[in-house]
Amino acid sequence: MVHAYADWNTDEPKVTHRFESMLDLDFDLRFNDRWSAWLEIEAMGMAMNGMEGMEGMEGMDMGDGSTMDPVNPAVIFNGAYIQYTRSERTFFRIGDLKFFEGIFQNYYDFGDPRDDAAGMSQKTIRGLEFQWNGLQLDVGFGTASNDQSCFYHFMFGEYMGMDCKDGYTYEVHTAYNFEIAEQVFHPYFAYKSYQRKDYNELYAGLDLSLSLGPFAFHGLYGFHSVFLASDDAVSYHALLAEPSFEISRFCIIGSLFYAFIDDPVRTSLEITSRPEYFFAAIEPSVALNEYWTIGVPLELHTNTLDKKDDLGSVRVGGRFYFNVPDFKINIISMVLADIPYGDDWPIEENKDDPSFIFGVEAMFDF
Repeated sequence: MVHAYADWNTDEPKVTHRFESMLDLDFDLRFNDRWSAWLEIEAMGMAMNGMEGMEGMEGMDMGDGSTMDPVNPAVIFNGAYIQYTRSERTFFRIGDLKFFEGIFQNYYDFGDPRDDAAGMSQKTIRGLEFQWNGLQLDVGFGTASNDQSCFYHFMFGEYMGMDCKDGYTYEVHTAYNFEIAEQVFHPYFAYKSYQRKDYNELYAGLDLSLSLGPFAFHGLYGFHSVFLASDDAVSYHALLAEPSFEISRFCIIGSLFYAFIDDPVRTSLEITSRPEYFFAAIEPSVALNEYWTIGVPLELHTNTLDKKDDLGSVRVGGRFYFNVPDFKINIISMVLADIPYGDDWPIEENKDDPSFIFGVEAMFDF
């Protein structure tokens, strides 16, 4: 997978750019009808103009245990497990396990569960997983970035720093896929302990997928809280609605996200990677033929977790899809105008002026 993006501010003669590349290799080993094994190796690389001379960027933490050199790609072992299969819907795993809930399905910019999810972004544990007729149970110890026990310190309402330890976390996750007439209801629950007084995390929610003819709907209610047993508990409630409609060559998709947040300052540090409490996006598209599709995204963003901040922006432009199904090749390009509005945008570096985003993504499977 290869990504390349450029950003040009209307009052700035320089164009900033970045590009990323990723090679993801999954190996599925079959010993017999019952026993199998899986492992994943990933190579990642990223570069941005001006990054090559920056000291201390090598080994930069990219989440989920990944590190990235801004110049030279890094090869990462992403985990392995052994599986015993009793039937198609019943199996047992031991090893490195991953799970997440409430991924954004319709919005292009929040589609990687390692970074973004309305419910729970991807967690990695080393332990046991059992699945039986839609019921999933995971128990194990946190690994990589999911094993960091970082306690943020506050005094008189001011952020004072953090104390981090490794090797103490463990996690329990359970979920159930309940299907009725091809409609899927997915309740989930996850508890994470840091083995520190008053410091733990709780996720819970319901992810659902509905369909009726040309209409489809993906929705989520998610809850997340930390410091559950203390007076410093911080939590938020998230709502996600993603309708879609497709008929013949015409398709329209939408995403609407809203979060009710206890404390914007602490929430940004403690419990979410989401950069905003509200956004709405809609993209109608038309397939010109079996290879080419043109979409017109229209977006409204708040760009903040604090409702008191006036940092809105509007995005509008075009997305162009080129698909070769016989060869499993997908190329997506986009041209977007990002137009800020609101009184709280800083005037430094022309951040309150419109900018243009150009991007290309190329993906293929083999």
